[in-house]
Amino acid sequence: MIYVSQDQLDQVEYLIRQSIQGNHVLFDSDTVRDVFLSLRSDASGFAVQDAYGVEHHIERLISQPSLAQKRAYLERLDRDTYRKVVRTYFNIVENNLFESGEARH
Repeated sequence: MIYVSQDQLDQVEYLIRQSIQGNHVLFDSDTVRDVFLSLRSDASGFAVQDAYGVEHHIERLISQPSLAQKRAYLERLDRDTYRKVVRTYFNIVENNLFESGEARH
């Protein structure tokens, strides 16, 4: 378990709210599109071990103090790890959406 400050929690909640609205401020649009397309074509889905494999990257991403530093951290990742982080992030967003019970279009 990691310690998350109130400021970090506020940042994560902001990012999730933005993503729910379709504003994916952490990721470039080409990657978002590629990941979503791969979700449709990948019948096996996203393996739990993939999410656990990038968990420390998600934690480090959260710990970055600014949006620019979060993006810079992501840019240093190799392509495969970056895509797994994006998929894991969107799984988190999706779970948050389902748990909130918000209406979806």
